[in-house]
Amino acid sequence: MRRFRALLAAMALAGAAACDQAKADVEPLPPLRRPTLEERAGLPRLAGRWLFTGFEYPARDTQRVREQVYRLVPPGEFAIATQRLDSVAGQYVRDGVAFPFTGEVRRDGIFSFVAMEPGGVGQFVAGHVIRDTLWIELTGFPSAAEWPRGARAALVRTPKGPPFVRLRGYIPPPPPPVDSTRPQDGQPAPPPPPAPVGPVEPRPRPQPAPPPPPPPPAPEDTVVIPPPPIDTAPVVPPPAPQPPPRRGRRGRDTAQVPPPAPPTPQMPRDTIRFPPPR
Repeated sequence: MRRFRALLAAMALAGAAACDQAKADVEPLPPLRRPTLEERAGLPRLAGRWLFTGFEYPARDTQRVREQVYRLVPPGEFAIATQRLDSVAGQYVRDGVAFPFTGEVRRDGIFSFVAMEPGGVGQFVAGHVIRDTLWIELTGFPSAAEWPRGARAALVRTPKGPPFVRLRGYIPPPPPPVDSTRPQDGQPAPPPPPAPVGPVEPRPRPQPAPPPPPPPPAPEDTVVIPPPPIDTAPVVPPPAPQPPPRRGRRGRDTAQVPPPAPPTPQMPRDTIRFPPPR
């Protein structure tokens, strides 16, 4: 009997291991919703209403936009009612007037629409679809006649907040963190913190910082005059005044002739005297 129970336990363990291995190899069930033809083809879905949400323009035109040399007139809305693969159709609504349009969208997100006026004149609009935003970059609508070159308008299905105007290429900052102390919409406010029990010591008040010492007086501007250099050259006495020239009998200038120098005495000769013979 004990052997039979041990055999049953071993068989149960082997069956559980086999089930775990089978579960690991089982593929997940396919989604209940079948993908559309556009999703199979990798095309963006554009059905719905697209409303204006903001502008982007190049940084070089900032001053002209402030001076209203260029005016950023927002476009109307696009109501895309039908999409068959890459073909779309709907209405362009502006100032309560609807204009029918047709167009196409490609896999890389480039779209182009043509809206027809009652007189039969067509106006085009083209741009890119990037995630949840429809960017209008080229258009022949009269509302875009005063846009700066390179500006583009953004349209989304559900705008949030007022329309924005920013430089092209600017990355908006992330939304601020949610304050947990403030009640959210439809949620009760959190309870206040419990009050302290017993006497509370007063906190010392911060003393104001002493004023900084006055700056030291600026040094007076003193000019150091170097002493004059010592002249070590010998002093040469001025030349003696020359006597005026004497005039001769005929009125000619006669230069004063200095007296001749005294003759040099001759040196005595050495003489040897011999005594007379005896």
